[in-house]
Amino acid sequence: MTNVFPIYHIGLIQAWFAALLVYRKPNKGAADKLLVVWLVIIGFEMLYSLLNATYFTWLPDLIIIPFSYGPFLYFYTKLLISKKPVKLNKIHLHLIPAYLFMVIAIVWIKPIDIDAVDFFGKGVITWLAVFNFTLFLAIMLYYWRASLLLIRKHNRTLGDHFSYRSEAIMLNWLKSSAFWILGGFLASALTFIFFSTQNIFPFNPIELFHLGLLVFTFSISYYGIHQPVLYQYQKPKQIATPDDTHFKTPQKLGDLLYEHMVKNKPYLNNELTIQDLAEQLKLSAQEISTYLNKELGVNFFNYINSFRIEEAKQRLTNPTYDNETLLGIAYDSGFNSKTSFNTLFKKETGMTPSEYKKAFRSSTKKNT
Repeated sequence: MTNVFPIYHIGLIQAWFAALLVYRKPNKGAADKLLVVWLVIIGFEMLYSLLNATYFTWLPDLIIIPFSYGPFLYFYTKLLISKKPVKLNKIHLHLIPAYLFMVIAIVWIKPIDIDAVDFFGKGVITWLAVFNFTLFLAIMLYYWRASLLLIRKHNRTLGDHFSYRSEAIMLNWLKSSAFWILGGFLASALTFIFFSTQNIFPFNPIELFHLGLLVFTFSISYYGIHQPVLYQYQKPKQIATPDDTHFKTPQKLGDLLYEHMVKNKPYLNNELTIQDLAEQLKLSAQEISTYLNKELGVNFFNYINSFRIEEAKQRLTNPTYDNETLLGIAYDSGFNSKTSFNTLFKKETGMTPSEYKKAFRSSTKKNT
């Protein structure tokens, strides 16, 4: 067996240290709290494997703790994108396979010698190992797919809540991290199948899984620490009076919104959310979203960026900003990247910002 002790040591320290950092993270959300638990459990998996490989070789060599990773991935994703509080009282139902193999491990009370696994002989040890690997693979595939579907659904509604795009709100990092843990076990499973059919085990296939788990731990801890809370749950107002904003007509609400946009320019905040705007106007996010969708036929993203584009046009055509770079104008107009600035600007005007600036200068010279 290869020396995998560094993997376990590094993974153990990384997982528990990251759990401490996430625990001390300001403005934690429910997803962060679940991530802390998950990282602690990953640390226990590394510790268990280390002890199994060194001091307590009598420990059952079964996949037990990783059965929780699929449900944790799914519920962590769900907590990140949920706009309402999510109850985790049903998570134990998703952990039944982990509990099942915990019981099997207690009853078995002995390690599985990987060299004793004979795919063609199909003894008790072989059947148990195959069942363990197959069930875990099926569970990981199920929750991996369920998590990606949640992220896809979340990304389809981003325009109703955010005025910008970023890796953090699109959760691209989480998709990549999920690929790592799935890829690590797929490689492990394929290795196990190959070695078991050949009755040759130069190393334990689970080592590949732990290598993938180590990379996954680094990824999810790094990005998890920097992941902001996407949605703040807003309790509905308890008391409404005739003067309350709920009784405003769409016309009045539209006037209030437009006046605020022109006067206070909240769109200059390049990370503006509909929740931020709702708090500024003392409205609910749902009121603003409903007005934009039904009355104007646009979502929040397009509405806010239309003001940013107009702001950029004024700056591009104003000689006062001639010495400012296009990137500077983009940021000062509320855009959070040059790419989004160019894309949205060209979609609106049919020209890139630089082409628009040149065209304006050319028409100005002709008129003079």
